Amino acid sequence: MAATPRAAIAQRIGITSAVTGDPTGKPPDEIERILHVGIDVTAGEVVTTGATDRAHLLFLDGTALTISNQAQVTLDRFVYDSDQKLGDLAITATKGVFRLVGGRISKKTPVVVVTPSATLTIRGGIAMFSVEPTKTIATFMFGYEMTMTSQGRTQSVTVPGFQVRTLLGQAPGPAMRPAPGSLAVNMSRLEAVGGRPGSGADRAATATGFADANSGKGPNATGPVQGGPAPRGPGVANGPGGPPRMGGPGSGGGGFEPGPGPAQLNPLAGGSAPRTVP
Repeated sequence: MAATPRAAIAQRIGITSAVTGDPTGKPPDEIERILHVGIDVTAGEVVTTGATDRAHLLFLDGTALTISNQAQVTLDRFVYDSDQKLGDLAITATKGVFRLVGGRISKKTPVVVVTPSATLTIRGGIAMFSVEPTKTIATFMFGYEMTMTSQGRTQSVTVPGFQVRTLLGQAPGPAMRPAPGSLAVNMSRLEAVGGRPGSGADRAATATGFADANSGKGPNATGPVQGGPAPRGPGVANGPGGPPRMGGPGSGGGGFEPGPGPAQLNPLAGGSAPRTVP
């Protein structure tokens, strides 16, 4: 009997920090329940929202995921070692609009998002993506890099404000600026009905202080393994990884891990020769 509570705690990967309506969560081998504020979410859980629902999840490494109405996402995999600041996070987005703000995991290992038509990775930054049964559109908002892979081809985006899209069975298109007004449509789906910008899930999530207690910790903060053993270095089998690099400020964590500076594209050209950040 003593082993049961420990097993339940080990499965906890984050918390429901803000909601509108009655989004639901279905953990593996458990009944579906309404995700009220403060309810834990677990690995393998399927989160579903209705026509007037929204949800905001905060993971133990400080990663934040905002889920629009009429959406469904599966929290496939999460492991995090806060001593080593290493981990692995993967989700499957079936439908809806999502905004992901990377926490400590994404500073060393990209977060993986699988959709019906593509696989996305987000490293050390913020991305918004719209998912339909036959189409995925992902916009890079800030950070180090976002990639989209489909049909064996990968398109990388390093310039904030650019997006890439793909259709089911096709390779990703080139990175380009979004059509005027398209981002506003997606943002409206992430906000509560009748809400004002900044008054929805993001503000409520910030007020919980949960991110500050996790991704907001200083570089010398330590803690136990959360969710299971984490990969012990970059390039391991269960996550892309790669050498750590310097970048801009992340999600409350004080920037990316130190290392050689990345090459970034000229924002005015989009596809010109890369320039090295001083």
